[in-house]
Formats: sequence, C-alpha cells, structure tokens
Amino acid sequence: MKEYYFENGHKVNIRKLKTPWMSMEQYGKIHKKIIRPCHDIIIKYRGGFLLVIRKNYPLKDILWPIGGQIERGVKIEDSLRRRVKKECNLELEKIIELGYARTFCETEPFGHGKGTDTINFMYFAQGKGKLKLDNLHSSPTIIKPEQYTQKFRKKLHPYVKDFMDLVIPLA
Repeated sequence: MKEYYFENGHKVNIRKLKTPWMSMEQYGKIHKKIIRPCHDIIIKYRGGFLLVIRKNYPLKDILWPIGGQIERGVKIEDSLRRRVKKECNLELEKIIELGYARTFCETEPFGHGKGTDTINFMYFAQGKGKLKLDNLHSSPTIIKPEQYTQKFRKKLHPYVKDFMDLVIPLA
C-alpha cells in the first residue's frame, strides 16, 4: 500500500500520530460505530502456509491468517511486523501486498450486538524463526500445496480461500 506522509507542503512526522492503546471499555464503545482498518498476512513457513484458529470474536474457532488492527501512526509494514511478532513470534521477509477486502461479521468481542465491520489489507511473506502463538490463537496449521484440495478449500472462510488461492502457486 502506498503511504503518503505529506501535508501543506511538508513531510508529516507520523510519530506524532501514534497514541497509546485505549481501555477495552473505551474501545468497545467505539467499535460499534466504526469500520476497523486491519492487516492480515499469509506466512510461508516450513514448506507451507500458516493459518491459525482464532480464540476470540469475531471469527472465533475459524482458521484464519495472523493479523489484526493497524496501529495508528505506524507504517503499515512496521505495524504488520509487530503484530506477527506478538501473535506468532516470527520475523517477516519479502513482504508482498496481495490486495484488500471488506469483511462483515455478526459477532464482536464487546457485547454491543452490532457486529464487526473491517477493511482488510492482505499480505504475503516468508516467516523466519520459531513459531510460538500468543494466547488469542491456537492450532497452528501449515497447509502444504498438496493439502490444499477442493475438500480443504470448502472449510475455509471465503476471504481466506480467495487469498490462499493467490499464494498457493507461490509455494
């Protein structure tokens, strides 16, 4: 994704835009009113592609790529690298933007009943290091190209399937 740090004839210091994380109570109130910008990544790792089971809403118990909300005031690739390090302990090499999509979910983690609405930027990269999931993810699944069958594809969320279809030829 192109990023522009320019306003009124000068370069913007994006560090000024960074803010501390808000409380979950505050975020829950905002969550029901906004479209969340997120980044996800399919990571090539050990001869396959890493997906995990989410342990929280939305999309709880769904096979999904690593990712989440983009950090304010942080370059998107830097935000993505930090997210990946936090969620699965891997370092990224050769990040490629695959595209973007919008996801709508009836579920959400705050109990406000308004669901979750996100715009997602999907990336692909090589993962390096020792895989170790955080407490919000489980069941790391490395899908090798030969395992990516029609039967397996039917189990995937359409968003995940569409982007997996793009990366499988990159194996």
